[in-house]
Amino acid sequence: MKVAVLGAGVAGLVCAYRLSQEGHVCEVYERWPGLGGQAATLDVGGGDLLERYYHHLFTSDRHIVDLYDELGMPDELHWAPSSMAFFVDGRQWPFTTPLDLLRFRPLTPPARLRMGLAVVALQRRAKRVEPFESITAREWIERRMGREPWRKVWGPLLRGKFGERAEDISMAWLWSKLTLRRRLEGDEARQEQLGYPVHSWELLFDALRRAIEAAGGRVHVDRPAAALRRGAAGTLLVHAGAAGSFRRGHDPRAYERAGGGVERYDAVVATVPSDVFLGLLDDDLLDAIGPGYLGRLRATEYHTALCLLLELDRRFSPFYWTNIADRKLPFVGLVEHTNLIDAARYGGRRFLYVANYLAPGDPLLALDADELLQAYLPGLRSVRPDFSPDWVRARWLHHEPAAQPIVTVGYHERIPPLQTGVPGLVLANTTQIYPEDRGTNYSVRLGTDAANAVLAARS
Repeated sequence: MKVAVLGAGVAGLVCAYRLSQEGHVCEVYERWPGLGGQAATLDVGGGDLLERYYHHLFTSDRHIVDLYDELGMPDELHWAPSSMAFFVDGRQWPFTTPLDLLRFRPLTPPARLRMGLAVVALQRRAKRVEPFESITAREWIERRMGREPWRKVWGPLLRGKFGERAEDISMAWLWSKLTLRRRLEGDEARQEQLGYPVHSWELLFDALRRAIEAAGGRVHVDRPAAALRRGAAGTLLVHAGAAGSFRRGHDPRAYERAGGGVERYDAVVATVPSDVFLGLLDDDLLDAIGPGYLGRLRATEYHTALCLLLELDRRFSPFYWTNIADRKLPFVGLVEHTNLIDAARYGGRRFLYVANYLAPGDPLLALDADELLQAYLPGLRSVRPDFSPDWVRARWLHHEPAAQPIVTVGYHERIPPLQTGVPGLVLANTTQIYPEDRGTNYSVRLGTDAANAVLAARS
């Protein structure tokens, strides 16, 4: 088969790689002038690569660890001790071990104990997600932990990530966070280990690209799909967008068509967000897919990731990851990359991500990097009172409109299947990663599942 894969993120590259292993020829189309999707890197100067959006691995992330092994890079992942804090009541509180929870004075001692016991009980006894799909996280937290943990910890965190939808978020989403990644027992209860590639994620993307091209395929960057329609004899036609289309945003209907006509394929796998996928389809494909499937796509809600990466001339805080549990601060997290990975790797340079998730149309999304830094300045000084913009050596700003699907009660019933109902047309995007939260590890699994869906339809 000749297969088009739309999107060169982790899922798209893995899908094309798996199909190539089965003897099929794949062409990958990517809007961004680089590989990796939300894990794409940028050159921060001096030959150093960092991700546009912070990324790390958990020890439970076996799909991507196994992929590194399979590609002959077993030593590429470096594991380092993590450190986490909550910012609440005007200061950072360490929150790395169970002992830190017992010392967490924003909660009363009974609330600390009750919250810790609730998490341990969830991890030990709740092996299936189904009991949590019909209840909100707030309902479960207030019932099992009490109102105080919701008010001081979980409510602010969920509001930071999901805004006005915080109280609608399904407990299934939080269940996955608490049971599938980190456990408050065993060796990692004492010191969590996180993984990061020795040479950034770019080495993985390049290895996948080489494997796809060695099998006769091609990987196009700065060349998105602009339109998709049906051809003769059950084929599918892809119209490519012109170079530079990424400057026009994410809607494929805004792209100029590239010269050279269209390419014909036996199958197409779209790994793009649901709204982008809808924008690719002509009326014939919309009719063929049908209102039931289209309704699931149109019901998808996303929040935008707004990520300001700062190079600083000094350490900002002692922690790798600080969750902001204070609604007065205009961002949701501080991720100090060089508190996980030694700054010596970058010639002593230090990097801090200021993380945010925002509803479409939020005023902060209209700001440039300098304006956003000024808007964040009071919040940064709340965490580090002596912080000065003079510490900032460089800054980079990135937006990802489809970063975080909104997982509300009943979400599992609205997930679109991989098979769209049109022969040869498969959709595989982050809305289908469930019950786990989206991330590179589960994107590896999704890419394999998408390849299997293509093969199953043709068998």
